[in-house]
Amino acid sequence: MDYKDYYKILGVEKKAEEKTIKDAYRKLARKFHPDLNPGNKRAEEKFKEINEAYEVLSDAGKRSKYDQLGSNWEQYSGQKGGQQGGRPQYSGGNQGDFGGFKFDEDMFGGEGAEDFSDFFRTFFGGNLGNAAGKQQPGARGGNPDVEANIELDLKEAFLGGEKTFQLSANDDCDSCGGNGRLARNAVCPSCGGAGRLSKSKRLTVNIPAGVKDGSKIRIAGQGNPSRRGAKGDLFLVVKVKPHSFFEVKEDNLHCEMPVALYELALGASIDIPVFKGKVTIKIPANTQNGSIFRLKGQGLAGNGGERGDLLVKVKAVIPKALTLKTKALFEELRKENKDDPRAHIRL
Repeated sequence: MDYKDYYKILGVEKKAEEKTIKDAYRKLARKFHPDLNPGNKRAEEKFKEINEAYEVLSDAGKRSKYDQLGSNWEQYSGQKGGQQGGRPQYSGGNQGDFGGFKFDEDMFGGEGAEDFSDFFRTFFGGNLGNAAGKQQPGARGGNPDVEANIELDLKEAFLGGEKTFQLSANDDCDSCGGNGRLARNAVCPSCGGAGRLSKSKRLTVNIPAGVKDGSKIRIAGQGNPSRRGAKGDLFLVVKVKPHSFFEVKEDNLHCEMPVALYELALGASIDIPVFKGKVTIKIPANTQNGSIFRLKGQGLAGNGGERGDLLVKVKAVIPKALTLKTKALFEELRKENKDDPRAHIRL
């Protein structure tokens, strides 16, 4: 059982204030959140480790006990005086809310405690309050969780932010309160005895910046009601619509930029529109048509939070209509240029 340096995990000093710890946790949690790193086991393990560290350092009592352990943690773990099972018992803790993201029970293996480190279980009982522990009495039964598709423009997916949309979902009938029956056991005419009706509602969702096509966003408590009354969760399946200028390939953005022949021949500075303004590329003189320029960090957020790149392919554009002067200049160019552009072709 290795000693876990929770301060190092969150990247803060041991004397860090509560706000500093919280800010560090939120930044790391967004970076390694499974919704932004689908299928990345390393990010998932890192996310668990970050939450384990924050569970201790965000609680004054647990943090104080943790700070007392120091290099004597092995001796402390063997003491059983006044404690069940040789470890102190703590409860409570933060609820796992960090600016729009929510913990997912499945993220911690259902029961929760089994996925925490031996160090954490020994001293703190592997408890994350209601965020990742066992289901509480009265929790939902069956599978009231629902999925719904949400379409985003590439710009919305890239920048993130709030988005409001309409959703149809089952809910308790207002006429019978979900019982399906009225006075004297009469069948409810509104729901036909089903107790539930499909209702339309508006939801405002916080879209994480850099969300990918096919990823899921969990909205707690917005699913169907269960037999016990508690509502399940809503999982929004993201569909990113094709863009008119950018093409998405993994974490990179690709585009084709029209340029004039003289810009390729003489060189130029070209502005490329991006979702946060514009970036500039410098085209050297004698650049060949179809050349690709790579702009680091201008793509989508990838695994680990690092952004992909923007790849710009320059495409020469011939004027649709030549003036007499332009035509004469091209004729002069033909006479002056002795290179054969097809000389390299051999069959």
